[in-house]
Amino acid sequence: MDVPGPDSDWRSPQFRQKVVAQIEDAMRKAGTAHTKSSNDMENHVFVKAKSRVS
Repeated sequence: MDVPGPDSDWRSPQFRQKVVAQIEDAMRKAGTAHTKSSNDMENHVFVKAKSRVS
């Protein structure tokens, strides 16, 4: 778990870019073809997370 701070806010551009990098790394390690880019995948998850009701 990350320590709370400006980079741990899941809505911040810095946090989102970190997630994109992690997705890219996982895609590279998987070695399979993907139809979506890492940015597309992260954006899909971000939109879904914003639309959920707690």
